[in-house]
Amino acid sequence: MNLILFTNFFPHKKAEPFLVNEFEYTKVNFNTISTLSMYGKKEDAIFKSDAKITVLNSVFENHTNKQKIFTKGIFNVSPFGFHLKEFFKQTLFLQPKKAYWFFVSFCIVRSTLASKGYKDVITTINNSQNTILYFYWGDNLTWIIPYLKKDIKNKNVKIVIRLHGSDLYEGVKNNYAPLRNYILKDADNVITVSENGKKYLQSKYPNYANKISVGRLGVFDNGVNPFEKNQIITIVSVSNVIALKRVHLIFEILQKSKHTINWHHFGDGILMPVLKELIKQKRTSLCIQLHGSVSNQTIIDFYKNQSVNLFINVSATEGVPVSIMEALSFGIPVFATNVGGTAELVNNNVGLLLDVNFDINTTSKQLDDFIEANQSDTNTYRVNAQKQFVALANAENNYTAFYNDIKESL
Repeated sequence: MNLILFTNFFPHKKAEPFLVNEFEYTKVNFNTISTLSMYGKKEDAIFKSDAKITVLNSVFENHTNKQKIFTKGIFNVSPFGFHLKEFFKQTLFLQPKKAYWFFVSFCIVRSTLASKGYKDVITTINNSQNTILYFYWGDNLTWIIPYLKKDIKNKNVKIVIRLHGSDLYEGVKNNYAPLRNYILKDADNVITVSENGKKYLQSKYPNYANKISVGRLGVFDNGVNPFEKNQIITIVSVSNVIALKRVHLIFEILQKSKHTINWHHFGDGILMPVLKELIKQKRTSLCIQLHGSVSNQTIIDFYKNQSVNLFINVSATEGVPVSIMEALSFGIPVFATNVGGTAELVNNNVGLLLDVNFDINTTSKQLDDFIEANQSDTNTYRVNAQKQFVALANAENNYTAFYNDIKESL
């Protein structure tokens, strides 16, 4: 059985770290694997092509070069029939905010269809038997599916799509998901990473409800965090520094706490300069270390070696954050906003589930109460956190079940 994996970055630098974990299980389930990513230089792949795994040329080398995406998408002779139908059927010419995402998808799709990597994909599919096309995200390269389906001559092919958060919930893109009806029609399996995501998608697209199921992500068991209760509190957050992640609100919570705190943030993004300017106002007993973009292994090593009191995530939208799974796997309690499928991992037994529009003063007081809890209560949080990981986020359990499911009936 063969697999073609469609991603944003993997297996190149900036590769999706959670997909790096999953790929350990991918490798043992297929005879051959080809990867097509939207971004990345072939020489930057974290592994090289061999007899089993083929790293195809990415559609774009650089994810920051928006002009290249525009020019490649416009100036080629690739088809655009599905986009043309959608443009008029959805009256997108009367909806400029939705039309923006339509145009983004138009450029990405036509760039992809004209790329060498796509042509190699078609050749591979038509020369193979029993092939699964696995789209790791519900947007970007997934937008090519209606066009791809027309180019496939080999009918013994299965299309699987996984959806997370920003690629699933349409409010993120001005209440519009390009070509989604066409895509769901052509897909064989549509996998959401949470029950919340499954219910959301089934309610919006009831005609395809029977194709939609849950396949949770997972992380490895790397042991328990070496926690020591002391007067200096260590708090960790992991995310891109972008508007949806609202990292500045973490600062505001910690700024109002009365305790001595070391805050470590892992991740970078377009709003990092704004965050750096904001934290110049920090109180004396709040120490902040912005680690920037680091490898997933760096974060794992931090959890293995540094006592951590709490993990915080205050995103405005999520799927089910892998960063939360990793914290729970080490027995680290979590404060997180009740968005997407986060409530399936976080509750008051493992930390605190926050309202998405939480009050800074109230949450800061709740943080102080958590810090001041007695040793027995603290230990209970930590034991419950690891139990939650075992029950819902263990990579071996989740990925074994996922690959068994998608290989069925091919």
